[in-house]
Amino acid sequence: MISLFDTIYGIVPPLLISLAFVTPFLGLFIKNKKFFTIYIIVITMITLVMTCLVAYNIFSRNTVAIYPFGGWPPPIGIAYTIDKLNASLALLATLIILLSAISTKSYLSRYKKSSTLSYMYTALIGFTAGAIGALYTGDIFNLFVMMEVMCISLYVLIAFHRTRSEAIEASIKYSLVSIIALIIYFFSTILIYSGYQTLNMADLATKARPIILDILKMYSIDMLSSSYYSDIYIITPIAIALIIWVFTLESALFPNHFWLPDAISEAPTPVSAILPIAEMVSIYVVIRYLFTIFGPDSILAENNVRNIVLYILLILGIIASIVGSIMMTLQKDSKRLLGYSSVSHIGFIYIAIGLTAFTSEPTIPLVASIFHMINYVISSSLLFLAIGAIESVIGSRNIDDMAGLGRSAKLAGFSIVIGVLNLIGLPPLGGFFSKFMIYQAALTVSQPIIALLIVVATAISVMGYAKLLLIPFGINSEKNIKESYSFSVPSFILALMIILLGLMLPIGLNKYLEDIAKSAHEYVYYVESFLKYMVTLWPR
Repeated sequence: MISLFDTIYGIVPPLLISLAFVTPFLGLFIKNKKFFTIYIIVITMITLVMTCLVAYNIFSRNTVAIYPFGGWPPPIGIAYTIDKLNASLALLATLIILLSAISTKSYLSRYKKSSTLSYMYTALIGFTAGAIGALYTGDIFNLFVMMEVMCISLYVLIAFHRTRSEAIEASIKYSLVSIIALIIYFFSTILIYSGYQTLNMADLATKARPIILDILKMYSIDMLSSSYYSDIYIITPIAIALIIWVFTLESALFPNHFWLPDAISEAPTPVSAILPIAEMVSIYVVIRYLFTIFGPDSILAENNVRNIVLYILLILGIIASIVGSIMMTLQKDSKRLLGYSSVSHIGFIYIAIGLTAFTSEPTIPLVASIFHMINYVISSSLLFLAIGAIESVIGSRNIDDMAGLGRSAKLAGFSIVIGVLNLIGLPPLGGFFSKFMIYQAALTVSQPIIALLIVVATAISVMGYAKLLLIPFGINSEKNIKESYSFSVPSFILALMIILLGLMLPIGLNKYLEDIAKSAHEYVYYVESFLKYMVTLWPR
């Protein structure tokens, strides 16, 4: 029996998609710009409350929540399967989307047509639905659908300045990349289904580990799906190689990062602030596939295939962290600089994921990767919003033009300092601890050269981040500007979050992060929770 509260687990993405369809029609009849500003803030605020309730329920009950759509049990139907990992990331995503939505008040004030606002807000709502759906779903085909919703929304958002050829070019580049990637992912899901006869993640996690099929008998279920159809020992490595390539492309891991700097720099600044969420969702999918579904004791580990994938991610992560840092030093456009900063920090995250190949206990590297991902997403969004507070006033994102203006825009200037120091990794901010965790994880698995390369990449990045510090501390400008509070207040809130992340780590946050990491790789609890719930749906 599905309770009223359980419907919250599954209602958010469908509700948002419905609102995304309604919004353009509202734009035809309602011409009041203030209405649309309030409209998007209310919608994203309600979404935040819902994801907060979901996360609270998951952590307070220490459970995995399952919501089967229409009451149909998997693998016949689609189910959302929510644990501590995806509940936490969905909460973070909706918070940042809300703060970015607030910033659109200032950014869109120059546009007179209400249709322009409804057009942007339709895509923003669609992006939110896709991101949350991709995080919550427990079905690999539904993941494809939700990724499509998220990516199509981003095509529209990136091309918002449709009179700028650079914006159209960036959108076309991203759309072509994503279309090809998602077609390949669709093909991969067909491969997996042809072998495993299921698309459900928990069912796949069970079938990928034949040694735990006895768990099914404990709960009086012979099989959630039919038996294997073809040679899964051949199909699995091929499908996973394609899937991991797709999501390293979507998360902009080197050498698949080429679309990101253009997209970030040409998108409207509130959109640039939510782009790290798209990268976070893609990294989450990689973690879910390599740890929950096809972990170290799955058939993917046969012939060391899984470790080879992790080694490749590690090598690409190292290259990305260094290349991104070097490219940062060459930029004068503040948003493009942050685009290459993203490339570098995505590299750090994949380094931590790759380090799990050297140990049978992946908790420490996984904690490092997840914590650094959280720090990166918050800091990047913060910096885009803080820079937007100045860009929206002076009409330029060139660092030389912005120099010194952070002193008159005090909240934005403070936020830039905190965001930059966090990405550099200065104590006691959260970014210091997450980078130190990656460094410590490398030493723990006896990889001192990797630890050294992490330090080298960080040192190079300091030269790039120093340019951003010219905005609050530069002396080239004596102008005073009026601060745009719809940008600077959201950035200030994120700056406070960064400070709290560092201060709270020694007093309980570390345990919280360990629980999140364990929910990714301790698949038995994930599978058992799912099977216990399925007993109530399947007829005996």
